[in-house]
Formats: sequence, structure tokens, C-alpha cells
Amino acid sequence: MKYVLAIDVAKNKSMASLIDECGVVCIEPYEFNHTLSDFKNLNERIGEFAIFEADLTVFMESTSTYHYPVKRFFMEQTFYDVRVINPLHSAMHKRNLRKTKTDKQDCFNLADLFFSGKVKNYNDHEQYYLNLNVLARQYDFLMQGMVRLKNRFRMLVNLCFPEYEVIFKGPLIFSETALSFIEKYPHPDIISSTRIDALANFMANLNGRHENYYLKKANLIKDNAKVSFPSVAKDDDVVTNLISTTRILKYQINEIEDLKGRLINQAKESYLFIKINSIFGLGEFTTALIIAELKDVTRFKNIKELTAYCGLDPSIRQSGSSVNGKGHISKTGNSYIRRILFNAICNIIMLATRSDKDNDILLYYRKKRSEGKHHYVAVISCTTKLLRKIFAICKEINQNM
Repeated sequence: MKYVLAIDVAKNKSMASLIDECGVVCIEPYEFNHTLSDFKNLNERIGEFAIFEADLTVFMESTSTYHYPVKRFFMEQTFYDVRVINPLHSAMHKRNLRKTKTDKQDCFNLADLFFSGKVKNYNDHEQYYLNLNVLARQYDFLMQGMVRLKNRFRMLVNLCFPEYEVIFKGPLIFSETALSFIEKYPHPDIISSTRIDALANFMANLNGRHENYYLKKANLIKDNAKVSFPSVAKDDDVVTNLISTTRILKYQINEIEDLKGRLINQAKESYLFIKINSIFGLGEFTTALIIAELKDVTRFKNIKELTAYCGLDPSIRQSGSSVNGKGHISKTGNSYIRRILFNAICNIIMLATRSDKDNDILLYYRKKRSEGKHHYVAVISCTTKLLRKIFAICKEINQNM
């Protein structure tokens, strides 16, 4: 006899019900909190039925991050088969046509869906890919915060010592040397009272070079400090804010670099890494991000499934004979992978223009542009072509294994 523990997950609490394959409700739906005592109590109630380990499955929806503690508890019991499904599957599978939405009803709906056998085991994805995805999402989160942090930093520099943006041009202002120097000397009045050799020596110690290497730069900074008239005095709170923001920025940059290294090292453990990385224009980090978001690409049956997963499939518009055609991409899939692929295509086009004029993606891009397509439309078309290449080489590996 097969049993299912259907769990309708919510924030910090859930509704659970134990049901057998004949539809008999062994444990009526009841609410429990995501606490260790409540988890143990549920486990003891299940144990009263003396169910064989192979006959019981814990079944729940993926609900943001709320299902993680439930999943963790039952996974750590080792003898439970835990399955987490996409909520779209349960939404499409209703016991009746009425708009009935209760936590108890959801438990019955999950149990009915489980015994129907219509749902894949989404838990087949290895924990490895989940961990990789967690790192990739953390990187994306930090990068979004980095944009605001850099804008804040530039604004404070402009108030305290605007000439820094000339001395350290472009992205150099975010280099380790520039950030450490600005943290130490955030205002021209502080620099004016410091000897040139001390300024050069400070920069030299940061990079392990001789101070003579930085004498020219130190003289340039000293000269700019003499003529600079910033918006605030050296003892103003804005200067303190600049020092604080610079420290946070340095920490954030180091954290991101460390995260990138960990992501690449873990992604290299995937059997798909070498093949995907062999595609022209895809560096190790981009390859790692692609694997983190697509996971095991071979799980998709065909390229249409993969394209739909990425939200790159065209939306269909049909209404009788008046409207019949394909619209823009659906954008209903994974938005992270769309952004990664878009940036990858831009990089491939840039590199191929310089060193590989016959690159297939570059030629495809130019073909779309010659048809009058906008740059962004052409790039999106190229992302689907890149997806097809990734899918083809991964499937080839899987067939040869």
C-alpha cells in the first residue's frame, strides 16, 4: 500500500495530511508550525501507522523559500522519499471546477495529483546543482547592490575631492589601490599636509612596489589637491561617509571575487562544464552561471522545452482569422538565464568581430541586422541559437556516456 504525506506549505507553518492510495485519510489535515517539536510530533504520528519506508512519499510544492525547513527535516530522516514540485502542476490539477481554495483542500489536491502519476520527480536534480544555483543568485544579489553602492561612492567623491575621478580614470577608481588611497586620504586638505614621498610610499606598500614607481602619481595627486576646492570641509560628516562607503565597497568587491571563484570551482565538477566552456566567447564564469541556472540541460526532452524554460519562446496570438501570428518572447521563464545569455551573446559578437569573422553567431547576428531587425531583437534571436548549441553538445555528451 502506497502512502503520501501531502503538505501545503506556507510561511512558518504548513498543513499536512497522510492519505493512502485508496483515498483513505489516515491523518486528517492539520496545521503545524515549522519548529523542531512540531516536526517531531508529525513524525511520531506517521510512525504510529507502521508504514514501510519504501511506501511513503512526502509531497509538497516549491513555495518561495518557505518549504526549505520542511524539506530539510524529512530529507534528514533519510528513509523518506521527499518530492518537491512546481506549483504550476498543482494549479492545473484541480479536484473540481469550483473556485475552492483552502489549505485542507490543497492537501487533498496534492495527494490526488501524486497518485495520478502525472508529475515528474523534481527532486531528481542533485543537491549539487541547487548549491550552485544558490551561489549564482547570491552573486546576482550582490551585483545589484554594487550598482547603487558605486553610484553613492562616486557622488561622495565628487563632493569631497572631485579631481579623484580625473586622477583615477574610469573603472580605475574602483581598483584596490584607488579605494585604499581614497579611504586614507578622502579630502584634498589632508593630502596638502602630507609629504609626496609618504603618498608614494603608501601606494607602493599596497602593491609591493618601490615608492619611486608611484612618485609621478603622488605628484599629480598633490598638484590637484592644491587647486581643488571641494563642496565640504575635511571635518564634515560627508567625508566620514565617504570613508565608510569606501570600506563597504572594498569588502563587497572582495566578497564578489571570492564568490566568483567558488562558483567556477564548483561548476567545474559538472561533466557539462568543459563542453559548454568550449563554445567561443564563453568564459569560465559565464559557463558557471549558465550551468547554475540551467542545471543538467539533458533533463529537457527537446530544445522547445529548454527555450520555454528560459522564456525565449515566442508568444502566440490567434483569434479567428483576424489575428494569427507570433509576438514577442514570452518572458515567462527564468529571467536570470535570459540576462546571462544576453550578456554572453554581446560578448561573443564583440570578440568575434575582432578575431573570428566567420563565427556562426556573428554571421547570424549580421543576417538579422541586414533584415532590418533592431539590435536587441537580433541579440535575442542569437540567444536561442546559443541555446541550441548548448543543448546539442550536452545531449551529445549524454549519449556517449
